Amino acid sequence: MLRCHHCGHSEPAPHACPDCGSVSVTRHGAGSERIESLVAKVVDPLPVFRLDSDSAAARGAHGRILGEFERAPAGVLIGTQMVGKGHDFPEVVLSVIVDADSSLRFPDFRAEERTFAQVAQLAGRSGRGGAGGRVLVQTLAPSAEAIRRAAEHDARGFLESELRRRRELAYPPYSTLIRVEFTAPDARAVDGAAGQTAARIRPLLPRGATLLGPAPRFRLRDRERRQVLVKAPEREPAVAAVREAVDAAVAARAMRGVQLSVDVDPQ
Repeated sequence: MLRCHHCGHSEPAPHACPDCGSVSVTRHGAGSERIESLVAKVVDPLPVFRLDSDSAAARGAHGRILGEFERAPAGVLIGTQMVGKGHDFPEVVLSVIVDADSSLRFPDFRAEERTFAQVAQLAGRSGRGGAGGRVLVQTLAPSAEAIRRAAEHDARGFLESELRRRRELAYPPYSTLIRVEFTAPDARAVDGAAGQTAARIRPLLPRGATLLGPAPRFRLRDRERRQVLVKAPEREPAVAAVREAVDAAVAARAMRGVQLSVDVDPQ
């Protein structure tokens, strides 16, 4: 099945392209369920436990899976990011992080920070007992700052390099971000509202501030989404400019049929 964890939509995996009819359909990547089946063949007869949003969806399933893993004399726990947070299993002697750099490919200024944190957290699950432990990191970008610093347990070095990068690119904590998001069932309505609002914001921005967009985000629950992003060195003048522009757009009925939200410092 193809299942979207964001909106809940699911459908059978196609055997041919729905647009051109080609049967050259290939699956790329490996989800936790596929990795579970592959690992189970390698470590048989050891038990393999999987902890992800599907297996932990039922009430109490999260605690049950972790409890079974903890009580097992030996075994393997496979899962998504939730495996690396807040669990203490002293007898774990090996942690393996698969596709560790996947989060670096997200269009988010915090991608490096999140990647470093995930690798460091998952690595910290291993070697808490007297037997020690090992950590294996699979990555296509072994020289990436976040991967390299996490492998070296160099939090201070990563912090220094990440702050330099953010200063050069004018991202927080050296600037304020303001995101204005527009949603509507009709793409033309949301495009018009986003374009008009962006045009109102731009001349009001204080010196040194920049406006990015309008940019398409995605269609979710039958609604189109667009966003405008303001990057400003000073918070209050930028907030005031966005507020004035949004109020004017609403008064001019540019938002008819369009929902709008403003998020200052979207995190």
